[in-house]
Amino acid sequence: MGLKAKIIYIMKKTYLFLMQTVLVLSLFFAMGCDDDDEGGGLQVGQAYQGGIIAYVDATGKHGLIAAPEDQSAGIKWSNGSYVVTGATGIIIGTGRANTDDIVLAQGEGDYAAKLCSDLVIEVHDDSDLVIEEYDDWYLPSLYELDILFRNRGAIGGFSGYYYWSSSEYNDNSAWYQNFTNGNRYSDGGIENDKDRLYSVRAIRAF
Repeated sequence: MGLKAKIIYIMKKTYLFLMQTVLVLSLFFAMGCDDDDEGGGLQVGQAYQGGIIAYVDATGKHGLIAAPEDQSAGIKWSNGSYVVTGATGIIIGTGRANTDDIVLAQGEGDYAAKLCSDLVIEVHDDSDLVIEEYDDWYLPSLYELDILFRNRGAIGGFSGYYYWSSSEYNDNSAWYQNFTNGNRYSDGGIENDKDRLYSVRAIRAF
């Protein structure tokens, strides 16, 4: 075999190898990737795990779910007395701990954090059988509440004007948000008083 023929032969073998490699990679991405992406396709406004998706993080697999409706149109943050609960988290991911701290400090009663903590939502099939049950709801932190405000159109069901967060400001006031303009307050004024009656929407993480 001459030099020119050898070069052509090597080029053909290389081409076939490259084409086979491309085919294998194409099949891998077409058939294999979905197995590792259980959360693929999740989006804000989608019904999911007992509520409505309010937020999806960068992985596409985790985020926040809002209850499908308000839990109250007017309920106190406090349980009848002013105490420091230590529920000072304001960022995404702190609402659960805030709620636990509030309930631990304030105990049994009828107030925002306890209402969310006690919430249980069942998902039924077409035969009305319970197929899923979710009991890990909590009062959102300030920034989690802001996510609900920003995506309120996709989530739906908001009927209140002011909504409580689980973020405490001091012994007698806590953060809340105006759901008509997005303003957030915690200046310790009368509007922030923990005994004010504001709306509540519970969330849970997934």
